[in-house]
Amino acid sequence: MKMRASLVLISVLALSLGACKKKEAVKAPEAPAAVVEAPAPEAPLSVPAVTPEERAAKLGFVKHLTQDTEGVLAFHHGTKTAARVKATKLWKLVENQMGVGGDEPGETEAGESTGPAALFGTEFTLALGKSTAEQTGNFLTFNRRMGYFQMRSIAKAFAAAVKSGDASSLADSFADSYGSELFKDLLKDPQSGISLLEKTKMPPVYMAFKTKEADRATAAQQLAAMIANANMLGDMVEPVEIESAGCKFEGVKILGAKISATMAGDRADMDEELDPATVDQLLAAVAKKDLHILSGTVGDYVVLFLGGSADDLKLAADVGQSLAASDALAFSDAWVSKELAAVVYGRKEAMDTLASAASGIAEMTNGLRDGLAGADGLGDTRDLEAMFKIVAERESALRKLAGSDSLGMVAFFEDGLKIESYGGTDNGMVDWKSPNKLACLGDSEEVVLFANMTTDAVYDEKASAYAEALLETAYAMAMRVAEAPIEGEQLTQFREMAKLFDGKFRPDMLALWDAYSNDFGASLGHERAWVVDLKGSAPAIPGLSQAVVDSAKVPRISIIAPVTDRAKLADSWDKMNATLTGTLAKISEMTGQKIPMQKPLSSEKNGNITWFFPMPFFNDDFLPSVTVGDKWFAASSSKSQALELIAKADAGGESRNGLYFRMNFKALENYSQETLKLIDENAAAVTGAAIPADRTRLIGDAIAALGDLDKLTVHSRREDAVLRSSVHFKTR
Repeated sequence: MKMRASLVLISVLALSLGACKKKEAVKAPEAPAAVVEAPAPEAPLSVPAVTPEERAAKLGFVKHLTQDTEGVLAFHHGTKTAARVKATKLWKLVENQMGVGGDEPGETEAGESTGPAALFGTEFTLALGKSTAEQTGNFLTFNRRMGYFQMRSIAKAFAAAVKSGDASSLADSFADSYGSELFKDLLKDPQSGISLLEKTKMPPVYMAFKTKEADRATAAQQLAAMIANANMLGDMVEPVEIESAGCKFEGVKILGAKISATMAGDRADMDEELDPATVDQLLAAVAKKDLHILSGTVGDYVVLFLGGSADDLKLAADVGQSLAASDALAFSDAWVSKELAAVVYGRKEAMDTLASAASGIAEMTNGLRDGLAGADGLGDTRDLEAMFKIVAERESALRKLAGSDSLGMVAFFEDGLKIESYGGTDNGMVDWKSPNKLACLGDSEEVVLFANMTTDAVYDEKASAYAEALLETAYAMAMRVAEAPIEGEQLTQFREMAKLFDGKFRPDMLALWDAYSNDFGASLGHERAWVVDLKGSAPAIPGLSQAVVDSAKVPRISIIAPVTDRAKLADSWDKMNATLTGTLAKISEMTGQKIPMQKPLSSEKNGNITWFFPMPFFNDDFLPSVTVGDKWFAASSSKSQALELIAKADAGGESRNGLYFRMNFKALENYSQETLKLIDENAAAVTGAAIPADRTRLIGDAIAALGDLDKLTVHSRREDAVLRSSVHFKTR
């Protein structure tokens, strides 16, 4: 309907995406600490003294940005980056499979981009000016409140269906939760309504493309031609010329007053949906929302500008007054000599805005709570409303553990691709101070995947409480739906399943959750290590040839954690075992088939007991099991790997703080090649027939594509109180 179309137009024109703000600089590293493993990124020994002019020469368009710029996303050497990607075996594999190749459209024989693609070949910078964080907050508030009203509408629709006893209206009601009623609610809402629209505008956004002198005029014409398309809007557009720092910009202004006048043509329909006073406010607010789309040439760059006001277009008069002269970009100084691929900068307010204006599940549960409050047909819903409130409170408590700082990130080519970041958002999950004693478990070249971290104790506690509230609330909602006097085939099936669960299995699930979250969780420390290698022996499965069984290797996967209370760990198993035994008895009664609880076997070595269920054809290297000692707990697909890891953990080694991840592509490639060769040689025994040559070739090509890759390492930690992350995608 016309009303809905007008409101959608308002939201598209008035609410804008953005990011980043803050007048505090990202702290430059004094001397980034070396990491433990050789594959991890190497940090420079010291930070060189860099002048604003040197920084500007390296970082490019930032020399034209004012110091109140709130965010920068710059990509450098686009043509070189594309050439690197196209030279990889993986890219060539994709080309072969898609039947493409050779020079791409818009490329010269030398591989240089032409046409619009050439704009991104040297340097492309997206910069976000002052007020971006504020406008991002407005957008997030609008989005958050939209979720609230959608859930409130759904809750009311369900209550109405229960009252009428007719479920047929539910689907239509759910669809209407995204319709005109939703926008009416949003407009009337004190948080997301007219007042939010009045203070919302397009923040200043700059898109700068570095060009060669010979190509600059053509590039400028391309941007101007793109802007000229806006003239299709007729009298809603007027031409605009602006000058900043001696640079001339030309383009168009989309007039909010004209949009408002067009909307006023549907005034009668709008008055039917909203009260006249609200319509007056709406039209007046839209009338003030102009959008400027301009382009100009700034030094070596052609620039596209979008903003709500001509006054927002501000460029630095010289390098000394630019962002390059501030300490905000000091994080990049340590890497000034590198061949940059990208630079990212964002002020602290951006992350603070995301934390304060955004919301998780709480906004939706609040909508469900308010939709049920006072609704007829569901009876007393105060218990559900109280549970929704608890979910919101526990989510809020978890979110308060998060913190943020200004963000700085540099990506550069060196022994592959490296990414160094400073600051950003910390959700509070990682304990940055406690050393990871299991760091040594990932130093073998035979480990294909390794991850290690220590979680924060307070975060674990609050996250567990939040998860518990979510589970309890979901269960209560499910039972309320099951009890609703609504007829329908799907609802009848759901009701039967819910009643079965509630009558027979709910006590078991509660007991299992209690044993896991309280006894088991409290018996282990907060450090975890995940280890995957490719050294496992294959199980002797009937039908496989002896050559395959003797030669094949299978992945071994383990998770290991320190034990803090072995007695409590044993108690947790006793409780879970008793509960599962009772659960199987209930299933046996329902199915008429006896399903006894299996009794685990155990073996002991060096004070560590491994528990496992007897399984035919399995061996020590292919045996799901749990190994427990006074110091370590390991759950593994391989008894042998678990014992090896525990022995290595006992021996100890260098520790590491923070979060660490490593993926070994070289080991994965070798394993894949050996496995393919073994299967190909024993195809009749494995698959029953020879593998077609074209399929073998395709698989071989896919494996060969790994030949360019070595390792991917990620290490996040805190250095001098600054959150730091180093990523190294090492190539061969």
